[in-house]
Amino acid sequence: MKEIHLFIATSLDGFIAREDGSLDWLVNIPNPSQTDHGYNEMIANTDVIVMGRKTYNEILGFGIEWPYENCNTYVVTGNPDFFPSTANTFVLYKIDAGTIQFLKNQSSKNIWLAGGGSLVTQFLNLGAIDEMTISIVPLILGKGIRLFPDESVETQFETIKTELFDTGIVNLVYRKKSEI
Repeated sequence: MKEIHLFIATSLDGFIAREDGSLDWLVNIPNPSQTDHGYNEMIANTDVIVMGRKTYNEILGFGIEWPYENCNTYVVTGNPDFFPSTANTFVLYKIDAGTIQFLKNQSSKNIWLAGGGSLVTQFLNLGAIDEMTISIVPLILGKGIRLFPDESVETQFETIKTELFDTGIVNLVYRKKSEI
């Protein structure tokens, strides 16, 4: 069954980006063994990606070729003048139950919810996140964009896996509890 997976990194104090959206703190983590922190397994099982416009622009700012051309990427924005510049990239203007069903219909594998924070909260509030892998980076940013910045509905998850890497990053994997 197609599922929506949040796979995201956060600082110890719960920030996924600096106030300006920068991820420089994340890409500057010492990683001499080039550990992928579970990314390669996640992306191999993904064929649809959903991200906010700021996340999309931040990835473009890395100065690398678009890494997701083998997936259909949907950028969520309220800006009707926004046009993506990368292959297999489309625009969504709202997130609701119909949009979630549309995304699932587009996928034959899993859907990666890549961020940002407001988008994560929208999916959470719709009950659309099936699994979360939160990579905790041993760094305190002090301020920035929170993982769940807006009012989130109470949702129970169960811990299904924890993994410590030589970089000091800890992956916490949660699965949405089934409703009884």
